[in-house]
Amino acid sequence: MLVALTMDVPLGLVESVPLMEDLYYASIQCSGVPLERLAGERVGYRPEHAQGQTPGFLPERHQLVFRSVASPADAPDDDTIQRVIYRSDLPYRPEHSSITYPAELNRRPTTVGALGPYASLICGHQDYIENCVLLSAVQTVGSAARLREIREVAYAYGHRFRARSDGERDMHRRRTMLESISEGLSHLELELSYSVEAGGDIGTLVPALRVESFHNALYAAMGLTERSTTIGQMLSRLSNAIAAELTSVESAEQRAGDRRRIRTVVAVTFVTTVSGTLSLLFGFFGINARQVDEHRSMFDDSYTPIYALIALILASAVGIFGGMRLHERWTERRERSRIRTWETIHGLLAREFGAVILDPARMTASPPTPTVPGTRTRPPDEEPQPSGTPTR
Repeated sequence: MLVALTMDVPLGLVESVPLMEDLYYASIQCSGVPLERLAGERVGYRPEHAQGQTPGFLPERHQLVFRSVASPADAPDDDTIQRVIYRSDLPYRPEHSSITYPAELNRRPTTVGALGPYASLICGHQDYIENCVLLSAVQTVGSAARLREIREVAYAYGHRFRARSDGERDMHRRRTMLESISEGLSHLELELSYSVEAGGDIGTLVPALRVESFHNALYAAMGLTERSTTIGQMLSRLSNAIAAELTSVESAEQRAGDRRRIRTVVAVTFVTTVSGTLSLLFGFFGINARQVDEHRSMFDDSYTPIYALIALILASAVGIFGGMRLHERWTERRERSRIRTWETIHGLLAREFGAVILDPARMTASPPTPTVPGTRTRPPDEEPQPSGTPTR
């Protein structure tokens, strides 16, 4: 929500500088009521619905100063303009000023347009131009506020991604966390495009050269173009990092799925082996052969070799299944130990390139004396040659 306050004051430009300073920091009162509280009441703010929060303006603000000019002699000079833009009644050096003068707003002898990041001065223009300039400032301030919110959420996502703890080694939890951040980043990129970048073009909505010139200059003065580009790169790089992390998680889940399929096949094979072995046993006692005596019990000692063969087959099957299960657990434990949380750049360089000098634990010790490749170290008893003395 944007709040606009308009005031008509019977003061000169330089005389209005203290009032502008107080208005910018909302340090004025109306009938004893602070300005922020008054604005909150006008927009329907209720203290009982605030849950302990106090009403306050956001840091994105911009002041517009309008003045009529009857003749070129009434136009403010550069010194007066800088006092209004900087809200300071002090002299300045023109070569160190960041005030912007849009060309279309200064085309006539009786028109002046100057702006800075926090205040603008418009003199001698028609009412509809002043209204369009107000709309442009509203759009720019709203885009700046939304850009700050996008930046804060992006930093929160980056902190959440980098500060994941060792307890989040579970693949399902990691995937859920990464997918939620990736979904949030897609919303942030869409919001950045439609709420910030699209707001930089006002020419399609207001086809006026003076308004478009002011809007472009104000966007540049407040740094929205560069900041939106920087935040867009932040979102893109964070999305790439999350995509790489998701690829790692998918690879680990695929390996776990392959191991589960192998375990299932081994289990089915084990059951088939047991059932086939028992079928072999009962089939042996059911054949009509002289080795099978119907007058002997099936637990007779003469059948010991066949029982030993069956036991060997079962033991081999159990050993193979148990060995594969132990190997799978060992592999899962090793993969969990490989999952790292976020590393600092020092730790990454030390791990990948052996840059032990970046290790904070070793920086307290005396660092080794650096040597230049291709030079030799002079023995302690060798005296240095004086300059200009030829050597052999």
